[in-house]
Amino acid sequence: MGRKYLFSEDSNGRAREVKVDPKHLDKQIREERAAGRTPTVLDEDERIRFGQLAQNLRDNG
Repeated sequence: MGRKYLFSEDSNGRAREVKVDPKHLDKQIREERAAGRTPTVLDEDERIRFGQLAQNLRDNG
């Protein structure tokens, strides 16, 4: 199992990265939702792909 990354987006669309505690990831996700934020969990490969996609959009947009 690779490293996980948790991103939390608030109602204004601002996202931040949250430090992941692998043993308590489910609890962290529940807490983010309870606080009105939208959590997204990515593994290392997904994070790289989303980063490349964001860079392409920034360069071509």
